[in-house]
Amino acid sequence: MKISEVSKVVGLSVATIRYYSDLGLIPSEKRDLTGERIFDDEAVVWLQGIKFQRELGIPISEIKKYLELCQETGPAAVKRRYKMLLKQREKAKRDFLDSVERMDIIDSKIKREEEIMKGKRSDSLSAARRFSQ
Repeated sequence: MKISEVSKVVGLSVATIRYYSDLGLIPSEKRDLTGERIFDDEAVVWLQGIKFQRELGIPISEIKKYLELCQETGPAAVKRRYKMLLKQREKAKRDFLDSVERMDIIDSKIKREEEIMKGKRSDSLSAARRFSQ
């Protein structure tokens, strides 16, 4: 596949795919005789994994380490991958709990605005407090 096709399949911009490619994050990527990037199904899978980890907020350096470990076999590699996944899970859990907290705050703000609109509460907060609370 060409990079534009992969972009649509994976949901990453062409520029992002080029960036990941230039960093060496797509082990199965090849080039044709003119030097244009060519991607196979395996490259799409690598990119999906990279996208997933980026969505988790994992730094590129950590993704690169995990990607390299995925290409290794044996008990030591498995154990290191496992530890990295546990670390990623903890981060995802923290992010989730932070999201729940933000949802509670926004729900509270919505409730306050609804009460003001219904005349059950006065709009007495300063602009700064209305913004932050």
